[in-house]
Amino acid sequence: MKKMKKFLAVILSLAMVLGMSITAFAAKTGATLEVKGLATYAEQKVDIYEIYRLDANDNGWVAADWTKDTGVTPETLNTEAVISKLKTEALKTTATATKNSKEISTGKFASNVNFENLQAGAYLVIVTDSVNKTEYSTMVAKTYKYENNNLIAPLNASVVAKADKYHTGKEADKTNAEVGDLVTYTVRTTVPYQEVKPNNEKLVNEFTVSDKLTGATFYLKGEAVKGTAAVNKITVNGATVEGFAKLDERLHGQNSFDLNLMGLVKDDNTYAGQEVVITYTALVDKANTVENKATSTQDPNGTTTKTYSGNATITKYEVGTTNVLKGAEFVVYRINKETNKKEYAVIDANGWITGQWIEETTENEVPDRLGSTLTTADDGTVTVKGLKAGDYYFKEVVAPDGYSINNGDIAFTMEEKLTNGAVTSVAAANPELIKMYDSKLSELPSTGGMGTTLFTIAGCAIMVAAAGFFFASRKRVNK
Repeated sequence: MKKMKKFLAVILSLAMVLGMSITAFAAKTGATLEVKGLATYAEQKVDIYEIYRLDANDNGWVAADWTKDTGVTPETLNTEAVISKLKTEALKTTATATKNSKEISTGKFASNVNFENLQAGAYLVIVTDSVNKTEYSTMVAKTYKYENNNLIAPLNASVVAKADKYHTGKEADKTNAEVGDLVTYTVRTTVPYQEVKPNNEKLVNEFTVSDKLTGATFYLKGEAVKGTAAVNKITVNGATVEGFAKLDERLHGQNSFDLNLMGLVKDDNTYAGQEVVITYTALVDKANTVENKATSTQDPNGTTTKTYSGNATITKYEVGTTNVLKGAEFVVYRINKETNKKEYAVIDANGWITGQWIEETTENEVPDRLGSTLTTADDGTVTVKGLKAGDYYFKEVVAPDGYSINNGDIAFTMEEKLTNGAVTSVAAANPELIKMYDSKLSELPSTGGMGTTLFTIAGCAIMVAAAGFFFASRKRVNK
């Protein structure tokens, strides 16, 4: 009987030990940590570092070695000073090699990552923007909870990535364009993180994207120019979200807008970190530089993009001299590469391209359009404005008084000029060569005044001489 009691006691002890082991094991592992609200315009890198865990015997919390100089405890974990010290230590080379640190990189449009099978404890979360557009606050997360009898169990925890501001970017599909061209612009920003404080005060109360055009106007009615339809759309993470904002067609012909996106800023941060893309079309106006600036309440400085056009000047000279000629008239044309026909520019009274090009119907035809011709000034020059990069021709259609038309059309090329890899201008290549020479017409006697008199006198003298010769000849014959 005694042996049986001893056996049962041993069995009971083993069961208790086993039970304690199961409890301890359950208390230590199996936690998950979800980091949400990450910016989705590009890859984000998320690092977590174990701050503290239970000791091996479940007797209390033990801080990781790399935190020893930070003053961290479960009670001080969320103080700003401690978090700052933790971040400093975590970013050191030695800390990144910590056994229980982990790193995950997201792809574009990935707004969250999950760390699985973590130790129950506390973790420092550091998010890094791969393109340096967004700076995130350092976060801490606890992956444990207390159950009955004060036992610690793993927790499926989550934190929302918080950024103080998000970059607002701007892109154009053309670096150079002529007056009348359509340019498609893309504005990119990120939905900010919303924090609701205990007194119900909210961190974000306004989320607006503003856009200002110089040298162009919005083209939002869906009409087509040169076969290209206008673009007007807003997407969030690549998908259309209905009911929060749109670009109103009433903006057509205007040059600025303020787009209220506050409908995307939710208390539960549904859209936090997600990329908002605003795409629209603009019509280039009479300006050699189209400047477009997009800002947001999250990024007041924003981004400015520029699209350029250029001017070309031809100078008219008298052949064989440096004398400039006033009053020569020119048209500008280009060759359509698809039809191989000439297209003549419709130009306004100030020399600006209007965006209209008239195709010839017969060889060497010059369209009769108001403003299509340019006349050389006193300095012998004439300038066409608002051309994009490409090949063009000056054609003389009217010569100055006393000169013959030069039928040799002058070719010139507009090309992009780059400075430090950025487009700074569109200018005519070798502008000093854009010259044309006219010859003087042969000088003829005047058709009136003294000229007529001289012709009359000379004619009469010839007639008198002829008559005298005739009568003298008759007298000799009669003899």
